[in-house]
Amino acid sequence: MSDEERRWFGERRPGSAERVLERAYGGKHTPYEWLERAVADSAATVLDLACGTGSLTRRLEREGRTVVGVDLSLLNIEEAKEAGTRCAVQADAAQLPFADDSFDVVVTSLGLGMVTDRMRFLREVTRVLRPGGVFAGLTPSVRPFSVEDLKIASQLGGYLRATPTLPGLPEFRAKKTLAKVGLTKTEDSRARYHFTVASRHDAETLVAGLRTPPDRARGVAAVEFLTLRAEVEPVAVPLPMRRIVAIK
Repeated sequence: MSDEERRWFGERRPGSAERVLERAYGGKHTPYEWLERAVADSAATVLDLACGTGSLTRRLEREGRTVVGVDLSLLNIEEAKEAGTRCAVQADAAQLPFADDSFDVVVTSLGLGMVTDRMRFLREVTRVLRPGGVFAGLTPSVRPFSVEDLKIASQLGGYLRATPTLPGLPEFRAKKTLAKVGLTKTEDSRARYHFTVASRHDAETLVAGLRTPPDRARGVAAVEFLTLRAEVEPVAVPLPMRRIVAIK
């Protein structure tokens, strides 16, 4: 993700990408639900990095468990608290205000692919994880695609002048990267998800959450394209995701 794209993404309406993740489905579950499955019921302390407005953080909250959401954006943190997040902290994920070995699990829904310095981010993950603790993260993927998925992605990408994915770097060498910071990769899986566009509102929601260049005209053109297609029949826009799980 370029500095220009990162600045533009940070200036968008808080929760844009989260609204897309909440409504993307692969079978009967969302990417959030897929990520949640990596968090054991026995986990008593959970850290959600780059938590945004706290959608995943709130999903992980339950009786007897402490869940802390961390985000660099104060606006995101304020909205997370207004939405009912119990504990949300403004902080840099690369310099966390927590002691060593503080958490049973660290998760991130999109932070792994968006941070400027991934190695520094992961070193902090390792530091705050207890021995035997679990790290689980989602990031966009460029596969798997079906022929029909490729067709709609290509058409939409033509309007955006960019591959239609959620924010974040789609591919990197997970095993070697994790090993360098003391984490052992236990899973690296990909899954197909789709966001269904049936109205202009759906189209606007999707385009607002995608990793697109800072050009409003292209976004408007993409919304118009999807809206016209949806008038004929709902459009299933592919959003393949990758889940990476590791143990300290």
